[in-house]
Amino acid sequence: MNLPVNFKKSVLTLLFITCFHILHAQHYVFFLHNKFIEENYLNDSHPEYGKAEYFQIVSAFKRRGLTVISEIRPRNTDVHDYAAKVVGQIDSLLLAGTKASQITVIGTSKGGYIAQYTSSLLKNPDVNYVFIGSCDEEDVVKKNDINFSGNILSIYEKSDVPHSCQNMKTKSGNVVGRFKEIELNTGLKHGFLFKAMPEWIDPSARWAKGNYDVPAHRKVILSKKVNAPAEMDALLSAETQTPFNGIVFVSENGTSKFSKVFGSPDFKKPALFKFDDQFVIGSISKQFTAVLLLKEFERGRVKLNDPIRTYLPDLNESWADTVTVHHLLTHMHGIVALDKPLSFQPGTKYSYSQIGYDLIAKITEKTSGKSFALQSKELFKKCKMYNTFHPGVKGYQNLMQGYTKNENGKIEPEADTFENYVAAGSCISTAHDLALWNKCLHEGKLLSAATYKLMTAKQKGAVRNHPIFGVVEYGYGITVDKNDGILQLGQTGFCPGFVSMNFYFPETKTSIIALENVVWDENNLKKTFSYHTELLKIIRNSNLVKRNR
Repeated sequence: MNLPVNFKKSVLTLLFITCFHILHAQHYVFFLHNKFIEENYLNDSHPEYGKAEYFQIVSAFKRRGLTVISEIRPRNTDVHDYAAKVVGQIDSLLLAGTKASQITVIGTSKGGYIAQYTSSLLKNPDVNYVFIGSCDEEDVVKKNDINFSGNILSIYEKSDVPHSCQNMKTKSGNVVGRFKEIELNTGLKHGFLFKAMPEWIDPSARWAKGNYDVPAHRKVILSKKVNAPAEMDALLSAETQTPFNGIVFVSENGTSKFSKVFGSPDFKKPALFKFDDQFVIGSISKQFTAVLLLKEFERGRVKLNDPIRTYLPDLNESWADTVTVHHLLTHMHGIVALDKPLSFQPGTKYSYSQIGYDLIAKITEKTSGKSFALQSKELFKKCKMYNTFHPGVKGYQNLMQGYTKNENGKIEPEADTFENYVAAGSCISTAHDLALWNKCLHEGKLLSAATYKLMTAKQKGAVRNHPIFGVVEYGYGITVDKNDGILQLGQTGFCPGFVSMNFYFPETKTSIIALENVVWDENNLKKTFSYHTELLKIIRNSNLVKRNR
């Protein structure tokens, strides 16, 4: 059917206007975090207030329909310089046609002071601001360069040192359109703004949407419900100088609950990851090695308390007569090199080791009559892990290049990925295959119930001061965590160019797997694993794990 030209133009014009209004109906929030986040890593805990829930806060604003602009500031950021940066970003939005009333700057503590300076510099009476825990009685005298403008909501905690912003508002010479204050009474002192509490997030979100009718006081009921997918998405998609680059997969009883890729496999090409992309999984490999040894144990070919010379008679050092298979499995052997004395008497100390698992692989080769590569291949086939490989078996086709940030701040392709023993940390796998591994191992398809119980039991003395998690207890090739009454089994993995994590929660049959091909700081594992630890925290607080609690 031929329509009149004028009618077509009218329709197109109407569509353009509609799209324009939809686009510019967004409400933008600049969230500026506190000083603790600026000066510490995200998984660090304040001695009094605990961990700062930055990503949970950002996620909470997004769930309320707000477009959030936020980043983790560099350490020792100058408040004036950063306020000028925010002003420039707001000017860009205004230039693009966004209404001033649809822009809100929300700041907590030091971030609140940056928001105040932004208000002073911008001098736009229609932009909204929320200052949280960031006014002090002495500011009137000490901060003469702050002059509020815009629509201002002040939120402070009764038990905290910062108080009302009323005096600062009174002395300001700029136009303040609306001004309102909320006093909370949580008893958490300054710690209230560390948490993603609806008591301050809800009124802040209402203010950002132009709902200026917020109550002046809030009665607080401390409760928290975690929306795991939303919080993980907010964590992994947040703008930062060290973004997550890889794949995250969460499954419950075989059903995907979260499956997403972030970043690019190649820093020179704008491509996306695919879910069958392969990563080197580091120490997660130790679970495979431990299972192969335990299968030899079940066949009667290996005894756990035998000295390892029983199986490796060519070892020259005398310690081969005192170190047992059990010592190798639990990292309590003291071996530092095949031609050197022990660093301690076997069974008396714990020292995380790579060489011990290489010796386990050599034992299984002797007792099974098969190469470790062939044993691994058969194990993976049994679990239908068709994209998992011993690196010596050249069947993999989608292995990602690993990258490491060098001392000059440049991301370089990693050349030493396979420097570790394969049995200790160089197997290749995918997120989906690791979920299959969890199902195969933990649902009784590989080991007898008695042997599985032995593998996943906390072994006496096998306690590590972990560089990421603190005190961690080990079974055979796997960590065993029962904190908060939640059984968590699994392992992190690190090798040059790759960072990985695979944990399983038997009560709900939940797996969380994170595979990344960038190491941002090889000298600081706590920083390198910051995303992984936050993901784990989100899952542990979600109904995927705590459903019946």
